Amino acid sequence: MPRAGGGGGGHVSSGGHSSGRVSGGHRVGGSRAGGGSFGGSSFRGGGFRGPRHRYYGGPGRRTVIYSGGGRGSSGGSVLVAIFVVIICVLILSALTSGDENDIDSKSTIERTKLETGNTYINDCIIDEIGWFENISSTETKLKYFWEKTGVQPYVILHEYDAELTTDSEKQTWAEEYYEGHFDTENIFLYVYFAEKDTDNDVGYMVYVNGKQTSSVMDSQAVEIFWNYLDKYWYGNGTTDQVFIDTFEDTADTIMKVSTNPEDVKKWFLIAAIVVAVLGFIVYMVRLKIRRAKEKAEEDQKILNTPINDMAEDIAENLTKKYLNEDDKSN
Repeated sequence: MPRAGGGGGGHVSSGGHSSGRVSGGHRVGGSRAGGGSFGGSSFRGGGFRGPRHRYYGGPGRRTVIYSGGGRGSSGGSVLVAIFVVIICVLILSALTSGDENDIDSKSTIERTKLETGNTYINDCIIDEIGWFENISSTETKLKYFWEKTGVQPYVILHEYDAELTTDSEKQTWAEEYYEGHFDTENIFLYVYFAEKDTDNDVGYMVYVNGKQTSSVMDSQAVEIFWNYLDKYWYGNGTTDQVFIDTFEDTADTIMKVSTNPEDVKKWFLIAAIVVAVLGFIVYMVRLKIRRAKEKAEEDQKILNTPINDMAEDIAENLTKKYLNEDDKSN
């Protein structure tokens, strides 16, 4: 059965507490998902305007080998330096460019895998609405998240409950479920609350963090999780694949510090300045060497010229000079 689609919603980035556990709610919005159609997300609340994607990358590097000599080599060095600076600027532009609507999946916090000694819970999916196609296979693949983070994923798709009329009531239900069903504190519990029209209306989503998970599933990590879920919810994949991709990508992202575009920009600017300075230094050194060589050649020419020839040349030059002056005076 495909996931529900359609309907707008709100986004709550944080929520209440239960015995020190952190929880929060979330809604996705847009057109029908799972059926091959895509729709723009429309979030209300918290100033969040839907998934933002940021992609980072640039053209391949090319090594330029320059070899030159003689009087043209200094000019060539400057050209090479300018070329390298241009390449740096182009790569910088590619790395720092991105669509404002791209998913924000950058992790700026260094996290360490949670070590609790708890084993992986294989039965970590409860599907009351029949959206998963192969629960046992999906549960096995969710183990990747646990292996990377040390946090146990747990997913519940809760059928429509007429007694849960508000988002806060649904959040309380999830918190109480954690309290009553788990005796470990390394669980990241995700609960989906189906609407009355289960197949068409997107329900409310809640997470509850165990007390030990805060060092890994902090607010930034949870936001990254929601962003990936929003992204895949509207794809063509099955519900199984949505949760597999969401948990795997979340684990890969939050367990390493993403490259900051501002840092990349700073280092590329430094590199460009260094290259330009080195190019100028090379140019000045080669210019000095060329002038010294020309002077040495001129001195050598003078030394190799016989004294009689030099006297004749001087006399000839003086004669021409005075003859030209006499002609001008006449």
